[in-house]
Amino acid sequence: MPPLPAELDRLLHDLRGPLNSAVMHVEVLRRAAGSDPAAKQSVDTLADQLQRLAAMLPAVFDVVALELGTPGIVDLRDVARAARAETDESVVLADGTWPTVIGDPRLLTMATAHLLRNALTSTRAAGAGRSAPRVSGDVTDDGHAALRVRDWGVGLKSANPKVLVRLGVSPGALPPRGRGVGLLASERIARLHGGTLAFRQLEDGAEVALVLPLAK
Repeated sequence: MPPLPAELDRLLHDLRGPLNSAVMHVEVLRRAAGSDPAAKQSVDTLADQLQRLAAMLPAVFDVVALELGTPGIVDLRDVARAARAETDESVVLADGTWPTVIGDPRLLTMATAHLLRNALTSTRAAGAGRSAPRVSGDVTDDGHAALRVRDWGVGLKSANPKVLVRLGVSPGALPPRGRGVGLLASERIARLHGGTLAFRQLEDGAEVALVLPLAK
């Protein structure tokens, strides 16, 4: 993710102040709880939730800070090729003619790279012998451009975007800033372009599509 704009960086800094103060008071409560099991459990839960909030805040700000640059005509094959170069060259690009859209190639590449990383993670989790993820581009029946990331991994827990596109960070689970929010960032980028994300659960994997208006 790019650095935050100055005003958002200041706002994030201001929010961290009361959060850090709450963490310090939790330590006071922890000492006061002594050997009371119920009190100790409540304090531990509070501490865990504050850790989650501390991890979520910068991730949320990274997503909110995403904004469109100067738009132009973008070939989705070029986007897929650039995203593959950022992630893993083993990713397969489909043949044929891919659609074009009006948009910000940097953001579209970022969104596609997020989807590829998820697909690669799912493929590795499924064990050895799985095919590499495949990216294709086509025009949907209702006249939209679709960039599809297909994998043969462990699959999705749901095809409902409200279930999948959520910020769920456990303590210690979020690597350096900006990671762990791939679907949130991809969905925001899609919406900035007037599009959306679409999910399909398959018998042998999953498909996530970046659906966007066609270039006129």
